Amino acid sequence: MNDQLPRFMLGIDVGTQYIRAVALSEYQGEISVIANSEVKNNGGMSKGVITNLAGPVESLNRAIVMIDQTSGKSLKSAYTSINGSQVGAVQTQGMISIMGGEAISPNDLKRIQEMSLAGVIPNNREVLKVIPTNYIVDGQSGIRDPLGMNAMKLEMQASVVSALVPSCLNLRKLTENVSIESLELVPTAVASARVVLTEQQKDNGVAVVDLGASTTSVAVFMDGFLQHYAVLNAGANNITNDLAIGLAINPGVAEEIKLRYVSADFPESDKTIVTKVGDETVSFTKDEVNQIVRERLIDIFEHVEKILKQAGYAQKLPEGLVIVGGGAMMRNLDKFVKDLLGMAVRIGRPTEKLGGVFDLVENPKYTTALGLALMMYDDELTVGEVSNETQEGGLFSFLNIFKKK
Repeated sequence: MNDQLPRFMLGIDVGTQYIRAVALSEYQGEISVIANSEVKNNGGMSKGVITNLAGPVESLNRAIVMIDQTSGKSLKSAYTSINGSQVGAVQTQGMISIMGGEAISPNDLKRIQEMSLAGVIPNNREVLKVIPTNYIVDGQSGIRDPLGMNAMKLEMQASVVSALVPSCLNLRKLTENVSIESLELVPTAVASARVVLTEQQKDNGVAVVDLGASTTSVAVFMDGFLQHYAVLNAGANNITNDLAIGLAINPGVAEEIKLRYVSADFPESDKTIVTKVGDETVSFTKDEVNQIVRERLIDIFEHVEKILKQAGYAQKLPEGLVIVGGGAMMRNLDKFVKDLLGMAVRIGRPTEKLGGVFDLVENPKYTTALGLALMMYDDELTVGEVSNETQEGGLFSFLNIFKKK
């Protein structure tokens, strides 16, 4: 590919409540945010999984139209998020012999990955990523990249991320319906980690907690690699629903009350608040709201703690938790979780500043979409695109392709 031409990357975060997209450009080493969009899902999603294509297709189409109009491009491929409790990671290992002690080749690395997958992943699951966490070359452990090393025996330990085949097929079909090819499906918290974690933090030990609308994803990193992944079927919408039930109001009004009045430091007040949301007048006390929200947050983050304990990472993560996603926007949430779990907690923010309209995507709700686009950049892929300014016959339009750099 001509290095003088710009590259374009697109990340699509398919959430239960919202679809968010971020488009990036790279030219002469500078990465810029060129467009972003957020569209409320019109049904068809449940706990991160597509249940009816019609709803998310309409919402995704609107999101992509906004991206195209803002960027002046018609982008044709993307990295897409995958979510839901059916996404998970397992540990595996494999071993191969190297004939004659020759240098380890790319083909050897491919062989050992295939060997490590044998009998590990059932036929109803699709492998999304094999992440080597350790190579052992002739007994020497701690090798991160054995390519080119001479060896008689190569061993590999790895994390294998997978998801149910129907979920993967439905996500690809979703993007195909708006003429976009999903080049990779990436778990939400893994994509977010690309934005909010440094390599040093992943070496030390850290967990990314993606607090979404109806799911909470947990990705644990140690020694520089993903070590564990799990998803809870509970999220910020559970708080809204609890408020709706507890205050006897509809969920739309409950969501507005949550956004306006909830702070996770839970200041006490028995003073009655009377507010109008739309056509409905609601009265409540902060103490009532605080009790409802506090109980749900305790439930969610005690389950996060249980995931860490079961995986063997309780009290072993010096960098603590990094919370991202739409639910992370609750005021003082980091302080509440720190006091609850007794570990370091921060709200995830980008670790690097990009050009363009970067300020529009610094919000935690965009971390997954931004991370997807950055992972596409890391993998040296660029989306196929047609410039809206040159669709009628310009000299510099690209037609529906993606390439290695």
